[in-house]
Amino acid sequence: MRRFLALAAFLLFCAPHAKAQSDAYKKWEFFGGYSAMQFDNIAGDTGNGMLDDTLSGTRTLRLLELSVTRNFHKYVGVKFDYSLHLREDEFSRPAGSGTIDSTIQNYLGGLQFKNNEKDGPRFKPFAHALFGFAHQKEDVDSPQLPAVFGISDFHVNETSFAMAFGSGIDIKLNHRIDVRAAQIDWNIITRGDQQTGIVLTPTPFQTVGSPFVIPGNTQNNLRLSVGIVIH
Repeated sequence: MRRFLALAAFLLFCAPHAKAQSDAYKKWEFFGGYSAMQFDNIAGDTGNGMLDDTLSGTRTLRLLELSVTRNFHKYVGVKFDYSLHLREDEFSRPAGSGTIDSTIQNYLGGLQFKNNEKDGPRFKPFAHALFGFAHQKEDVDSPQLPAVFGISDFHVNETSFAMAFGSGIDIKLNHRIDVRAAQIDWNIITRGDQQTGIVLTPTPFQTVGSPFVIPGNTQNNLRLSVGIVIH
């Protein structure tokens, strides 16, 4: 009984100190902003020279990034991150014309390292390591698709393992709002094999009517973001 009372007294003594420590840093962080991705597309992987040349121009995709972080320590938090990048291009070839629609969505989670103290510095650098998956779509649409590229269809729709390793800096405006002046991420996507249609013209390695398969590869993308952080 004495040991129990001593333990209870010790916990009562420590509780205010523990609460003071937990109140010393911000528990939640919400980010939203503009994002651009330098996209390592599949040009060079298809084995179709005309198609590779057409896809090589779809490099920079743009739209947004959103994230929420739950800090469990004044320097460490658990982060969920979502980004959406889009681009639409037109192409014109002697045999026909059409459009290329590219979409990349990242669903990532991991740890963020940052000074989360309520009375922390004005300039707050951070880093994160995130893991999850990416959904990638790339559609080439043209009424003359068989004549231009010699294939029946080209619609890539792939969900792959993805990672993002990055860092940046936030600038405090007040106790509730920061400006994310810069964030840069190395976004790695391990894309699997993808069958997109049927080969309609023979090549040295394929016969007429064989499946048109793009082999899997590791894509190395660069993601840049700026925006507003709310605590």
